[in-house]
Amino acid sequence: MDSPRENVLELEVQGLTFVGPDTIKSGWTTIRVINKGGMTHHALIYRLPDGITAEMVDEQVVVPIQQSLTAAIAGDTEKAAAIAATMPAWVGDLTWLGGPGMMSDGVTGEATMFLEPGNYIVECYVKTNGVQHNYNPEPGEFGMVFPLTVVAEDGGMPEPDANVTLTLSNSGYEISQGAFVPGENSVRVNFAEQQLYNNFVGHDAHVFRIDEGTDVDAAARWPDFFPIDGQQTPAPARFVGGIHDMPEGTTGYFKLTLEPGDYGITAEIPNAKESGFFQRFSVAAAE
Repeated sequence: MDSPRENVLELEVQGLTFVGPDTIKSGWTTIRVINKGGMTHHALIYRLPDGITAEMVDEQVVVPIQQSLTAAIAGDTEKAAAIAATMPAWVGDLTWLGGPGMMSDGVTGEATMFLEPGNYIVECYVKTNGVQHNYNPEPGEFGMVFPLTVVAEDGGMPEPDANVTLTLSNSGYEISQGAFVPGENSVRVNFAEQQLYNNFVGHDAHVFRIDEGTDVDAAARWPDFFPIDGQQTPAPARFVGGIHDMPEGTTGYFKLTLEPGDYGITAEIPNAKESGFFQRFSVAAAE
């Protein structure tokens, strides 16, 4: 029996760079990121509006956000707010389309989404020592801002199967079907409802392992980018994958390799736990 066709873009984290092919066929598309970068990363995928380039994203979005962050770290909140207010209007036309969620060093993150032909960015904006991974101080060079072209040719990949379905609504997470198992899991994520927080991020799902001594509250808060210490490495827990925000009414998938133990799912939004966007689950050892 023939195995289903795959349409996979495989990227490797080397230092603070995504390395791999910059073109993929359209339709159901798997973005696989092998994190060998020595720290926690993620890989948000978003589509660029017509006429917007990766250079424009770098110069008009990444650089000002970094400058605003630097001012906030220095305690100049007025300057930080003034810089943040310079975002171009077209930022509102970027379309978040998933991508692998938070992954600690040594983790391979994998997310599958339906991508239409167009120009995209794969981006990591985790912070280390107050500097975003997508920021590169050298003019004309990119940090973890990876331009991707999705071509019109259909990759022919079928929609994935899943052993767990996670539904996201405005009131939080619901594991609506299935259960997590030891080993490989395929998670279907139904974005039943979506809304913007801080004019930038929406509901998503990032999974971390809860070990003895893990500060669960700190780990649940950590993906919130906006506090100065948000997404600042090192992460307070081992993140094992997930999926970034997608538009309301869409479906995405992500894979997890899980050992027996306890885990938490959290979101990159303010006050995730208080908003219903924290779900704890356990994986029992195979009998």
